[in-house]
Amino acid sequence: MITPDAKGLYHPASNDDISTLIQYAIQNKLQVRVRGAAQSVNAAVVTDAGNNINIQLDQMRTVVFNDAAVQVTVGAGCNLGVDPYDPSETSKLGNSFFEQLTQHGWAIANVPDAIHQTVAGFISTGSSGPSMQHSFDECIVAITLIDGTGTLHTFTKSDNLSDPFYAVGTSMGLLGIITSVTLQCIPAFNIIGSQSTTKITDCAYDFLGNGGDGKPSLQQMMSSAEYTRMLWWPFSTVQRVITWQAHTMQPSDYNQHTGTPQHFTPQPYQPVFKTVDGSALPMQAAAAEGYKLIATWPAWLHAITGNSPAEPVIETITETVAPYLYPLMLNMFFACDSDKNPPQQFWDNWLGSLPMDRVEFSNNLFNMCYTEIWVTADKTQELMSAFQQHYQEGGFAATWVYCVEVLGAKASNFWMSPGYQQNSVRISIMWWLDNPVQPLNYYQQFWDLLYQKNIPFRLHWGKYLPPAASSQGPAYLQQQYPQWNNFMALRKKMDPDNLFLTTYWKTQLGITV
Repeated sequence: MITPDAKGLYHPASNDDISTLIQYAIQNKLQVRVRGAAQSVNAAVVTDAGNNINIQLDQMRTVVFNDAAVQVTVGAGCNLGVDPYDPSETSKLGNSFFEQLTQHGWAIANVPDAIHQTVAGFISTGSSGPSMQHSFDECIVAITLIDGTGTLHTFTKSDNLSDPFYAVGTSMGLLGIITSVTLQCIPAFNIIGSQSTTKITDCAYDFLGNGGDGKPSLQQMMSSAEYTRMLWWPFSTVQRVITWQAHTMQPSDYNQHTGTPQHFTPQPYQPVFKTVDGSALPMQAAAAEGYKLIATWPAWLHAITGNSPAEPVIETITETVAPYLYPLMLNMFFACDSDKNPPQQFWDNWLGSLPMDRVEFSNNLFNMCYTEIWVTADKTQELMSAFQQHYQEGGFAATWVYCVEVLGAKASNFWMSPGYQQNSVRISIMWWLDNPVQPLNYYQQFWDLLYQKNIPFRLHWGKYLPPAASSQGPAYLQQQYPQWNNFMALRKKMDPDNLFLTTYWKTQLGITV
């Protein structure tokens, strides 16, 4: 049997290796989990402490093309893009899925803004790119998986929505170890788009309202835009939005600047953080230090003043200073549109600019965590109004100094997808992990808000979830997923020894064994 590396990770190179590990785990009553790009909450990824089996599938990165069917079968450990923090140090541009796909002349219509994730990790948590018109899930035609008995299965897409295929697509690693995914592809395409930075009142759409005076509502804009993502700063003296939009280039979009489809001249999207000598990392590092200073100042102020972060002196300083200093700092990176800083226009191939955060964003610099709330699209304005009112009434304790990401997602037929059978608006709420306030203590106010407003919500499975003892714990989540009981029954059948079931997932899903 293969042995772990110095970091404690097992690196199987075949289905047989995985089956052997599973048999060993059964015999020795061990847990088994798979690490992708570790983008999720750590407890959602790894086993409990002890002599358990944590796997990385870096040796299962194959990409096999079926030209006749325009399909590709991808090894589960293949990263969508490059993971610069891959512990095996084997993730490269040349072996990334999207790079090989574009070199073959193909594409996937739904692409996330960051592409460090592995293929299996991306689908297992219910992830999606920023579009209500395209879905990664609908591209999946087959999933190969080894269950908790060591048995190999291939689940194939069918018209029967009760088929187990729709359970394994978003399964949090609880049904088995995915070894490959087969995807239906489309020809490579070009995109054209723009990015604007405005006050919320100056958006080309009605960010908070129901639309009118020639402006569509946010829901209408997100439904009609092929690809879009908003970054919203709700802080009282900022109240601005970065709006990124793009669509597949049509014949009328080509001109003397873009060139023809055959002689295309890309003008790629320029990242939020401007480049210095060709790299966005210096500006990102500067911004990260600024955010870190703001996020952690209560801790060091406590050391100086002897007051706890909750004492009035700290609240007074925050309310007095931050409204002036924070906008000044933000303007260094995200100034509103003006004659000197016009909206950005870009056109590029699909891989060059659809994953708009792939180049500059580094979780090693921005030590952020998230909860990602999914609400049915027809409640978009109700959701945004509730958040805006909460931010206004809650002040700094609600907004802190962070932005929230607003995106759409097309409905999915995967049973445990947060977008199960409903187009959704998604709000991803950021938090700095170096902050002395724990993430759950910050996020609870937003889960409570929607619960009290009776706005039903689902959550991205790889990000922060409400505590099991809260009103939004397992009993609440179960109500949001019509196929919950069917999924749990299949889980028990496919993993009879509970190899994949850690304390974290038992608690979050309310599973008793």
